[in-house]
Amino acid sequence: MIDYHIHPNYSSDARGTIDEFCQSALKNGLKEICFTTHLDSDLTRDDAYVMVDDKKVDVQSNDWLVHYESSVRQADETYRKQGLRVKLGIEVDYYPGIRENLPDQFFDTDFDVILGSVHLFDHHAISVEKESHKVFQKYTLSQLGERYYGYLINCVDTELFDILAHIDLYRRYGEQYYGKEIFNIWKPHIEQLSDAMRTKKVAFEVNTSSWRKNLTDPMPTGSLIKSLIARGIDIITIGSDAHYPEMIGNGIQRVLTYLQEIGVETVSTYEKRTPQKIPIESLIQQQEK
Repeated sequence: MIDYHIHPNYSSDARGTIDEFCQSALKNGLKEICFTTHLDSDLTRDDAYVMVDDKKVDVQSNDWLVHYESSVRQADETYRKQGLRVKLGIEVDYYPGIRENLPDQFFDTDFDVILGSVHLFDHHAISVEKESHKVFQKYTLSQLGERYYGYLINCVDTELFDILAHIDLYRRYGEQYYGKEIFNIWKPHIEQLSDAMRTKKVAFEVNTSSWRKNLTDPMPTGSLIKSLIARGIDIITIGSDAHYPEMIGNGIQRVLTYLQEIGVETVSTYEKRTPQKIPIESLIQQQEK
């Protein structure tokens, strides 16, 4: 089993050390994980920092990335002897003008995976319930879709990212505000988005955290997954978006079955930003042993 979206306690909203996550991964039967700590660099917000040894560090500092890379690589060396591979990733929250706010060390870090995601509208996070309502009150449903998918397309065009994370994140709190029509706002934008992803060789993840929020589908929904695949975007990773060690691997078995049922045959792992497809059936059989 694999889990390619994990936040250790470098992320300000996460708890648990890299070691604690690795031990939980072993306990839960995972064979490969990827740490993807947040890099939130919008300097107008109060969360533009990371945690190192329980101390706040400016996200633009180079030192924390050196510390993070060293810690993850050491974990891989330690835990691969016990049957667990540990990969180095990061989740970067995209917004217009992001490149100039990234630390210099970002471009020199030897990542296995770089996730790109969109959380922010006008500096408000749609992933946070109270903040999301400020966004939803401002935008009609069609405006929300145009703005969100416009950001995603721009995110792809930066050529900074390997994978788009939870590409219908607006559903987390948007469904209760807008209703079921929110499931369809991607449709006018799918052609332009998939063209950009195919040109730039950007993949997408299927994220299980929506199930922890009692939503019916993972992110993205099955219809959006099938539409992307039909347009040639067939490199897919899976991740729990774990922010605590006990969350690691949450929903992974379920999402593999879900993907099989809608006709997906493979998911991918990464090494040095290069994907490797794995048959879903082999992962399911591995877990059943």
